Amino acid sequence: MDGPILSMGPSNYVKYDSTETLVTELTDCDFDDIRPPSNMTQCDVKNNLGYRLRRRREVLTQRKCIVDISFVLGVLGIVLVIIDTELILGGTIHADSPVSTALRVFTSISTSCLMLSIVAYHVTGLRLYMASAGFEDWRLAMTATKWFKLSLELLVCFIHPLPFLNVYIPTISVVTNSDNGSILTARIIPINAILTILMFLRLYLFGRFVVVHSNLFLDTSVQSLGALSRVKINAQFVFRALMSSTPGIVLTTVMLATFMINSWNIRLCEVYTDPNSELGEFTQAMWLTAVTFLTVGYGDLIPRSYCGRLIAGSTGLMGVGIMALSVAVLAKKLEQSRSEKYIHTFVQQVALDKCRKNAAANVVKQAMFIWRLKRRGPCRTSALLKHKSKLLRAKRAMQEAQFTKSHLSECMVGPVELSTGLNDMYGIVTTVKDDQKVLEQRIANLETLVVNMSCQLHDVRDMLRKMK
Repeated sequence: MDGPILSMGPSNYVKYDSTETLVTELTDCDFDDIRPPSNMTQCDVKNNLGYRLRRRREVLTQRKCIVDISFVLGVLGIVLVIIDTELILGGTIHADSPVSTALRVFTSISTSCLMLSIVAYHVTGLRLYMASAGFEDWRLAMTATKWFKLSLELLVCFIHPLPFLNVYIPTISVVTNSDNGSILTARIIPINAILTILMFLRLYLFGRFVVVHSNLFLDTSVQSLGALSRVKINAQFVFRALMSSTPGIVLTTVMLATFMINSWNIRLCEVYTDPNSELGEFTQAMWLTAVTFLTVGYGDLIPRSYCGRLIAGSTGLMGVGIMALSVAVLAKKLEQSRSEKYIHTFVQQVALDKCRKNAAANVVKQAMFIWRLKRRGPCRTSALLKHKSKLLRAKRAMQEAQFTKSHLSECMVGPVELSTGLNDMYGIVTTVKDDQKVLEQRIANLETLVVNMSCQLHDVRDMLRKMK
């Protein structure tokens, strides 16, 4: 799901005036009812919007089935490998036993079917791209990026423990000597153990499975809006949407999956390197993964093999990233909304007004006490200083309340308030301009009236002169 499913080209059948009209028509009507006119040629039919929508729905259904099959085959291969490994580590069977060989043969068969489904997935996308872009030859549509993606997916899905392959590779393990020092010791581990760990890379199919079953990906209106707005409805879009709507479920799923998979892989590395390792128990491996994931690192358990240390390092990096996302999500959830901020600020302002009024009343009261003491004549200096001290504290409290209230008012000015203020100012300026134009028109009319009256007065004066 790296690109758009279908390019929405020009239509010869459906005419739209706006996005809302198009989405309403596409949502209310059935795709089977969008039929091209009988006088259309084959090229016109392919450029028709109804044909493209029906074609997209068919491809979506095919891709969904292919992705479901790929996901089931990938998980089936991982389950078979886990069963085989646990039986070998438990001493129930040996690596050369017929049961282990049979499990690996079934894993190879499921892997072959998985690779065929991956090829079918890319072939379906290639056909759709050729139909939307107008390519006749598939070699023109296959770019270097598509070849690289196909090759990488086939390589990742091919990795699995091979039957009849009992090859051992050398590795290095850290061993503690009698002097509590660390020395490097050469060890050998089966290559199938490394292939078992790398087999978990095919879990990327779970992300593709979530994408094709997402309502955002299957919704016709969302796909149409994405095509019209040139927004790719792909895995990144769906993941961001899920992080916005259900961040807790996404982070919890990723965290638990990372915790369980890395714990099992660390145990596998340590047991194959040293059968008497203290990390042979799965609970011990889970404890090491937990303290590494949370970046605590007590040091009571440490991986001895380089393979285990590599997995522990990747676990720490994953923990840092997931914890950062968790903190960001938690901070966003704990942040007050705009309405809550307004209510909280209003309550604080009411409390500050009350505090300011009480401080002002204390100022007046202490000023009256000081005036009475001075009016009586000579008084004790201690009583006068006491009331002056209370007067200064009351003034300081009144000033602090006023300053805090003004600071709260300034902090509440955000982009929305600024935009509202600018809109109000624009409205006031527009009103003043309109009133100014009206006033100028009235002044012009008054000036015309004054000129007419002056002309009439001159005529009257001339008539009076003639009568004399």
